[in-house]
Amino acid sequence: MRVSRFFIDAPLFQGQHLTLPPPLINHVVNVLRLKTGDKIILFNGQLINESSAQQQTGEFTASLTEVTKRHSSVHIESFMAKNTEPQLKIHLFQGISRSEKMDFTIQKAVELGISSITPVFTQRSNSGKLNAKRLDKKMTHWQGVAISACEQSGRTDVVKIHTPMQVNKIEQFNAEINLLLSPDAHLNISQLTDLSPGSINIFIGPEGGLNNEEIEWACSHGYQKLRLGARILRTETAGLAVLSILQFLWGDLR
Repeated sequence: MRVSRFFIDAPLFQGQHLTLPPPLINHVVNVLRLKTGDKIILFNGQLINESSAQQQTGEFTASLTEVTKRHSSVHIESFMAKNTEPQLKIHLFQGISRSEKMDFTIQKAVELGISSITPVFTQRSNSGKLNAKRLDKKMTHWQGVAISACEQSGRTDVVKIHTPMQVNKIEQFNAEINLLLSPDAHLNISQLTDLSPGSINIFIGPEGGLNNEEIEWACSHGYQKLRLGARILRTETAGLAVLSILQFLWGDLR
């Protein structure tokens, strides 16, 4: 039987008695209907034994000691060293797409081993009317989608969703290779196979793609246009396709 995993933003250690936060209580009680004595797994994305030379990533096994709708607690039993984080660092710059497509992209990118994601305001993004309050809600929601995907996929760290930015701000993130997906590009994946990068930036437009000005700006700042075969992929397909290929070539999907 599969044991449910949960991210918790708190220090964790063996032998600890911990009260679960309200959102987690709701999931444990109302969604999963877990009972006292049931096992769960907790992780916090932090290194264990940070003061020593042997820092480890991992997760903790725990047993529910009390389960009510208002108060639930666990006893942390043991630490399990585990490292599911990718060695290949890939940063996805995703032109902000419609809600369900953006959620899908974030969720699947996390499962495939993305290191970080930055939503990007583009001319064709459906996000021009986001005020500060709505943007804060979007950020909280997107980070929640990423955390949920980390829980499900067994990741021991949490993928960070960076604050959305304009196209001309993405140059502050450095990588060994910068790729911009474009169906009219001459460069294809087979021409990159002799490389062995440790970090990659990927820039993908929203529905409708990037306009000429945005593409020209990116190319003038070190981005190479890349095509994925003869067909035009939707924005929520393109990122997942290129992530899978890059993780196969240089990452851990092999």
